[in-house]
Amino acid sequence: MKKIYSLFLCVILILLILQCNKEESKKGIVVAEVNNEKLYEYEFRSLFTEEEWLKATPEEKNQIINDWIEITLLAQEAEKLGLDKIPEVKFNIKYAERTLLANEILAKKLKDIFVSRDEVLDYYNLHRNDFLKDRTLYKIQQFIVPTWALADSAIKLFNEGEAFYTVAKNIGSNYLVRTISKNEVTSPFWDFVSGMNKWHIRIIDDEAKLKIVQLLDIQEESSPVPFQEISDSLLIELLEIKRGEFLANALDSLEINYKVKIY
Repeated sequence: MKKIYSLFLCVILILLILQCNKEESKKGIVVAEVNNEKLYEYEFRSLFTEEEWLKATPEEKNQIINDWIEITLLAQEAEKLGLDKIPEVKFNIKYAERTLLANEILAKKLKDIFVSRDEVLDYYNLHRNDFLKDRTLYKIQQFIVPTWALADSAIKLFNEGEAFYTVAKNIGSNYLVRTISKNEVTSPFWDFVSGMNKWHIRIIDDEAKLKIVQLLDIQEESSPVPFQEISDSLLIELLEIKRGEFLANALDSLEINYKVKIY
């Protein structure tokens, strides 16, 4: 009878060992271990986002493993000293767990919130006055001459009192009057005009053309920043607004469904 009982115990022991090995194999590859506390590959990967995992170098991954080892060593020593039994420490551990859970459910709920390009454009149009930016405009008249000799002749005629339009018609081409902003002309041309005083006439070599330019007026105005310049930042801003609204509504709903008391 004792022999049969011993054999039965051996069979139970073998089955338990096989079960433990089976459970162990389900957890996958062990990447580090501290006093029988194991870090499995799936746990290790959970410390990264998918994008971070793909971009991380072997050195960066090894550093995370070393961090886990150091933290685990310190935590085990703290448990050995009984620090995990201190009420304040127990509360902080529980609070950290709840914070992690709260962040997980937030990430799961908020990832489905989407902002379309049309929503961003509507938001921009609705708040257009919030995106005003001061800018300077220059009203100029100009014409083109083919050579520096003719450019110098034009300046001489102006000094003698000849009208700008008359000189342009007689020795130049492409006469026009226009109001320019900074993004409508080349940087050298803008810097050139910005350095002029009202009514002054100067010559500039711009885009392989000799231009005779007179500054007629300087205008200051406020206008909305072009949508293309701020659309990306507005998308992020609107996404944060929608997430904030969703979170506020979700918390209000939870406070109704759960008992919440502040003493």
